[in-house]
Amino acid sequence: MAKPRRHDWAVIGTHEPYYGVLTAPESRAAAMDADARVRFYASGRDQVAEITAFATADCGVRPGGRALDIGCGVGRLTHAMAPLCDAVVGYDVAEPMLAIARAGPPEGPAANVRFVSALPDGPFDWINSFIVLQHIPPPEGMALLDACLARAAPGALATIQTTLWRDPHLSPPSRLGGRVAGALHRWRAKQSGGDVELLIQMHDYDMSALARVFSTHGFDRLCLRHTDHGGHHGVWIIARKA
Repeated sequence: MAKPRRHDWAVIGTHEPYYGVLTAPESRAAAMDADARVRFYASGRDQVAEITAFATADCGVRPGGRALDIGCGVGRLTHAMAPLCDAVVGYDVAEPMLAIARAGPPEGPAANVRFVSALPDGPFDWINSFIVLQHIPPPEGMALLDACLARAAPGALATIQTTLWRDPHLSPPSRLGGRVAGALHRWRAKQSGGDVELLIQMHDYDMSALARVFSTHGFDRLCLRHTDHGGHHGVWIIARKA
């Protein structure tokens, strides 16, 4: 019997769980000492403070209630969301990352947080995702977003970030040979657990398709804020359901 296919993010989570969340030198496994972990999780609190400011300014509401963090990884944002919420569920496909998330940040895990590898039932008052969809091929990512927004409660807030376009020098190879070579390098990285950075792919989404799925699930207010991650441009979608 053939062995089940291992998800790329399970490989990344096994070898470079923090770098898979933040691609910075100090997030590498070899550099992730106690002080680096403190800074890593503190960055999550800073990010959630920014998200809260966006939601307040754009939709006139503070995040709270029962929340879902899509693609939670090691729980960098999930634990930071906990003080604002009655309960938070972190969802991810990478069990090695979830194991770290459950152990919690240096100060310990929040009591109102849990982590799952199967998409949980709703309803949710706040649905969040940051630097996640950009790493998922759009057909898969749009299906995930559709399933998550279907779990939104009346009046729910959604704070979703994704990429839309990239600077010309970041365009993927146009020739078959370049694409085949890239796929081969990624396959070798997956088999060996070597340079997992090759497994962290970037994808561009269609804003029309994104707007449609929000509208389908009753989100009648959408505010956009530009993001730029090293030439990969996208948006925060700050949205409120009727």
